[in-house]
Amino acid sequence: MDGTMIPAVVPAELREAYRNQLGRVAQNVLAIVDFDMKFIFVYTGWEGSAHDARVFHHAASDPKARFPWPPEGQYYLVDSAYPCTTGLLPPYPRERYHRSDRHMDRGFHGYKDYFNYRHSTVRNIVERTFGVIKERFHILSNMPPYSVGRQGLIITACCALHNYIRTVTPDDWIFQTWSTMRLPVIEPAVGDGGSSPSHIDLSTEAQNNMSAIRDDIAIAMWEARGGY
Repeated sequence: MDGTMIPAVVPAELREAYRNQLGRVAQNVLAIVDFDMKFIFVYTGWEGSAHDARVFHHAASDPKARFPWPPEGQYYLVDSAYPCTTGLLPPYPRERYHRSDRHMDRGFHGYKDYFNYRHSTVRNIVERTFGVIKERFHILSNMPPYSVGRQGLIITACCALHNYIRTVTPDDWIFQTWSTMRLPVIEPAVGDGGSSPSHIDLSTEAQNNMSAIRDDIAIAMWEARGGY
């Protein structure tokens, strides 16, 4: 799960709200994809200035959005913009690295670094999927001056067409290109996400449980590679 920026056309009085960190007027679109590069959830309409965590919190709490929480025991791979809680598995944030950790090896290198590396290489499936849809549907980079809601429907329609094409012609050249493209490993940000509303379970118990699951996965990965 991740957010992506899609260029938007909005009235002059709304442009600053839709201007993202790069200074571009855009929608912040939340999407969840599977490992076959298909979209399973798309949430459009948010201003480019909105933080990814804020868009997620709204999508997860809006009954009309029908946010698909993963089944018990499963979770979405997310970046450090999202909280570490039930159903969400972010990387370790940099500020939580400690030299005194008994599982660390060679200072800051160890199971947490290895987990973050593997997490990034697996999670980049969402970046590949965004890359495919933006390259295929040029309308997404040259959005017509419709209402924001209609622009969101165009994005959703493109995602649906993308899924159909992936099913019918899974090996077309755009899929092939982005499936084999080398993408950079994304370094985790400092912190575990922004402020959160109370309807998402951010209790200490939920966060500790998910942190323990992350630790178990990370340590098992580290031991399996012969590094511990």
